[in-house]
Parts: sequence; structure tokens; C-alpha cells
Amino acid sequence: MLNKIGSFTSDRRHFLTRILPAGTFFCLGCNNLLALPHALNKKQPLEQKPKYLEDSGMNVKEVYTFAYETFLPVYQQMANNIGREKFLEILKKASSENMSQMVSIMSKDIPKRDMTAFADLLLGYLSAVPFNKAFAFEVVEKSENAVELKFSECLPARLFREMDAADIGYAFECYPAASVARTFNPKMKWTNPKNLMKGDEICIERYALEE
Repeated sequence: MLNKIGSFTSDRRHFLTRILPAGTFFCLGCNNLLALPHALNKKQPLEQKPKYLEDSGMNVKEVYTFAYETFLPVYQQMANNIGREKFLEILKKASSENMSQMVSIMSKDIPKRDMTAFADLLLGYLSAVPFNKAFAFEVVEKSENAVELKFSECLPARLFREMDAADIGYAFECYPAASVARTFNPKMKWTNPKNLMKGDEICIERYALEE
């Protein structure tokens, strides 16, 4: 695909800088040839940045809301068509597989899969934009055997509950954490005794190495 894009860009540049001027001269008259040296000496304006790279002016909550409101109606319709329980099981499986692939890629250069390395990976992920704006948490434990986080704020949980779709939110956002643990280290287990998505006042996520 990259080769095709490069070829297309090269062909397009050739057309704009070689073929198009020649055709324009024939259409508009030979007098335009007199202006050619002057035109070539002019500095060409810098290529404008595409509009989709400009600042959209959206805050983190608006970004999450836009994303969820885009796909949630589709998920709701799928749940209605195949049955909510069946849909939630499919979503849990798909979300878990997706997160497993993601963790595999993120951790491919980590030789030692111990709890210290996992804690660094997890906390590094949560400190990156936009997650650092979407969650508020404290590290309750960070040892050789376990990492435990207590979340007091979770934007996904807030939004899914406001949309009356907390069960979909749990399947999509929370449930895959178990797969994250197993993928990084098969001996690692994830527990979640309290969960904001389920209506608790806090969320506790604990990753521990099994004996």
C-alpha cells in the first residue's frame, strides 16, 4: 500500500509540475511563456496542513463522548438483534482478544515479565494522553508480587452509566483487563472487587502473581 501511495504521489507531482503547465500554456497562449522564469524564481508556499490535523477544540470528555455516541447505538442494535447476553459475551471475547494483541505488541521488547515491568507498562499507559485526563487513581500497592490501583474517577464509567449502557461499558472497557494480565504473564491474575462501571463509589484493580 505504501508503494502505491508513493507512486501516486510521484505521478501526481509529475503531472502538476510538468504536464499541467505545458497544457496550460497551449490553452492560454504563448504569452504565458514569458512569465515562466519569474514564476519559477518565486518561493512556493509551504504545503498547508490538512484540516484533520488541526486542533478540534474538543476536551477529553467531548472526545470520549463523541467516540462512544458513535458506536454505542450500533452496539445497542446488535444487542437487540441477537440478544443482549449473547452480544455481551461476544463483545467480551472480542475486546479481550483486541487488548491481548495490543499488550503483545507493547511488551514485545520486555525480556523479563515480572511485576515491576508490568507496573511500569501499566502506569506508563495510564500517564499518556488522553488516559491521564480520563482517570484519577492512586497506587495502593506496587511490589514484586502485586500492583493494586484505586480509581476515584473513571470517565468511561461515568459516560456509559449516563448512557444507560454500563453492561456494555464493562464488557468493552473493564473485562479485557483479565486478558491483559494473562497475556503479559500467564501466572498473573486480575481481580476487580469494586468497579465504578457497576455503580461502586471506587474501582479497585489488582494484578497479582499466582503462587
